[in-house]
Amino acid sequence: EERSADQREIIDNTTYVIDEAIRSLREISNNLSPHVLNDFGLARGVQNFIDKSAAMHDVKIRFTTNLRSERYDTDIEVILYRVVCELINNSLKHSGCSEINLSLSSGGDTLTLDYSDNGCGFNPAAVMDCGMGLSNISSRINSLGGTFDISSAKGKGMRAAIRVNTQQEPATPKRKRRNR
Repeated sequence: EERSADQREIIDNTTYVIDEAIRSLREISNNLSPHVLNDFGLARGVQNFIDKSAAMHDVKIRFTTNLRSERYDTDIEVILYRVVCELINNSLKHSGCSEINLSLSSGGDTLTLDYSDNGCGFNPAAVMDCGMGLSNISSRINSLGGTFDISSAKGKGMRAAIRVNTQQEPATPKRKRRNR
């Protein structure tokens, strides 16, 4: 049977909306646990996210790391990756900074993430309480048995230091490690 022009338009619009939804869902799930992270590990995953962010913002992002292709427990990789994304997104969105420095280093059983930006700064106590991203980061790092220290003041930019023991049994039941 012939469909009217109106019906065809409705179908076309619906198809477009569904395609858009699928596209953005794909993008979201990719960012949460990107293929690069699964395939190449933490340093490459972080580098990849930085490249994408830097391309979209006029902010200099310096990343140094001594990690090569070491692999860690999935939980550690995913949580640290998301924490880096969250810190960078916060800086880009709220701080008005012109540069971000981060270093990710491994020494002995410890993974260390040092992060800073030269933005407008804030009062950490006030921000930690409002249940936003920072307390989220804090509880993620806690779940790995790590430490998360943040310092900032109005007009002074911000610094964060994260330490995670890569050999420690996390508090939550362990998922099987992927063998590679």
